[in-house]
Formats: sequence, structure tokens, C-alpha cells
Amino acid sequence: MGSKTLVIAVDNSKECLKALDFALQHLPNGYTYYIVHMQPRPYVSSIIAGAVAPEFAYQQLEAFEKEMTAASNKIMDAVFIPKAKSAGAEACATVLKVESDSSSHIGTAICDYAEKVKAVALILMRQNKSAVSRFFMGSVTKFCAVHSTIPVIIVPETD
Repeated sequence: MGSKTLVIAVDNSKECLKALDFALQHLPNGYTYYIVHMQPRPYVSSIIAGAVAPEFAYQQLEAFEKEMTAASNKIMDAVFIPKAKSAGAEACATVLKVESDSSSHIGTAICDYAEKVKAVALILMRQNKSAVSRFFMGSVTKFCAVHSTIPVIIVPETD
């Protein structure tokens, strides 16, 4: 394994490949890349379904969560890890469940994970959201930049 650890937080978008590309280009040697994806738990649908048929809702929710996690693992193993390894980097992927899809919950989980693996830096992709979208949905990247105890590298989106 490399001597230093970098955490690269990704979602299932092709734009997040740019964060990995940035790391491979600018920090290519002596690092182990921990590529992490946060999988929010689908609570809203469970609340709605639970009001109608609680036992059925729980079973369906559990199956849905497993499918979502399996899909995320498949993307990590088929796209992100091979890309890192083809460039000669050491990499591992992790999909972590978070309680909701709020920026603060996801951001906290990313920052906690980076601290847990003793990362020297956290790399995130800046998503170009509209001001309205950022206002209502927040920004995981902004949350991490403000709250992380380790350095955060924000990769700008380029065309």
C-alpha cells in the first residue's frame, strides 16, 4: 500500500471521474486512494409506505437498499477502481450508508471516514448546481470544505 492516504468522495456520476483523474494526474505516486461513495437510506419512501403497510414497507425498503448498495458497488468496481489501477495507483472502494440525503449527513460521513482512514487530504468534485438548487439541497462539497479537519481539494468542473 502507498505511504499516504487520499480519500476521493464520489457519487455515481461521470463527472466524479474527474476527481479521480485529478488525483492521478497531480498526486500519482506514494498514495493509496480510498474511493468512497455515500449511499443515503431511502427514509421518505419508507415513511409513506410504512403508514400504509408497515411490514411490507420494511421488507421492500430492505430489498431496495440492498439493490442500491449493490449497484453502487458495481459502479465502483467496474469504473473507479479499474481506472485507478490502470494508472498504477493503489485503490480500494467503499460504499457507506448514511441516514439521509442531506448535505450535512453526507458531508459528516465523508469527513468522519477521511479522519478514520487518516487521510492526508480529501478530494471532492465541485458540482455546478444552480443557486436555487444549492439553496434547497445544499452542497456536500461546501459542507466538507467548512467542516473537515483535514485539507480539502475541490476539483472544479471543466467542460
